Parts: sequence; structure tokens; C-alpha cells
Amino acid sequence: MKHIILTILILAFSTASHACIMSPFKRTAMDSDRMLQEYDVMFFGRLDSEEMIQDGRKQVATFTVIKSYKGNVSGVVVINNKLSSSCSRVFQIPNSAFYVFAKSAETEGVYEISGFASFIPLGNAMEYEWSPE
Repeated sequence: MKHIILTILILAFSTASHACIMSPFKRTAMDSDRMLQEYDVMFFGRLDSEEMIQDGRKQVATFTVIKSYKGNVSGVVVINNKLSSSCSRVFQIPNSAFYVFAKSAETEGVYEISGFASFIPLGNAMEYEWSPE
């Protein structure tokens, strides 16, 4: 009986500890004020291209910035999106639009997202009735 209870507890807690409890897009929308303070840049942009590297553990995405909300970002920028947790998500569908929160990297025009999908696709922002303004 002890083994059954122990097995159930291990399964219950191991599954919960590795799952993303809420959609990272929704969480980003709900915590956007905090994220605006925490991240170096925030912009609305069009995904121009994306490429998976490092055996699928990192995505390099190129954006054209449409509107900058923080960090005076303009033109074309590169986002290094590290896919290291269950709350990581990839940018999909070139020419689609996203609100992106990111941290500055060492190279000018290059920014990083590490482990948590700190961006909101335009469709999700509309669904949540969220806007940074």
C-alpha cells in the first residue's frame, strides 16, 4: 500500500513540476507591467524569418520593428529564443505579428528570450483584449 501511495505522489508531483501551468502568452499579457520593467526592450513587430539551431534548443528569429514601447528599438532586430523549459514557445509563421519582451545581448540589434516565452502573438493579444497602450 505504501508503494502505491508513494508512486502516485511521485507521478503527481513530477508531472506538475515540469508542466507550464498557464499559457505563457496569457501569463505575459497578465504580467505585462512587471515584464515591461524587467525586460530591456518591448516592441511590436513582424516576424521576417526564423531558424532552429543547437539541435532545436534555440531559435533565431528576425523581426522588423513596427512600434517600439521600450528601448528605442527600430529597424530589423534578431531575437535569440532559448527553448529550455515547458514554458518556452517558438515564433511561427513568417509575416505574422508579435508583441515581444526581450533582454539586450552583447551585440547591438540582438536580443534574448531565455526559457520563458515572453512574447504574445497578435491573435492572442486580440483574444485576451490586451494592448500595451
